[in-house]
Amino acid sequence: MTHVAYNKETTVLLKSNKYYGSKGAAKAAITRAANAGKIDAADYAVAETNLFFNFIEKSTTKKNMMSGKEYEERANTPISCSPASETYWSM
Repeated sequence: MTHVAYNKETTVLLKSNKYYGSKGAAKAAITRAANAGKIDAADYAVAETNLFFNFIEKSTTKKNMMSGKEYEERANTPISCSPASETYWSM
């Protein structure tokens, strides 16, 4: 069972596509980032990967770059997979 570290408010992962082998390893990643001054540890939490992606992760409304239509996209969608980005359309 793998775990993820995520921002409680935005549900954006601490490190994109980074899964930890245990809850302790995910907590340690939060601590390391906080000690480096990159984040505030109180803003982050740890969850089991399946639970996070099925029940916790939020969606955001974005605008398709080509058609201009709005659509829902998960908070952790990579930029290369998002129709709202130029990267997606130039591949």
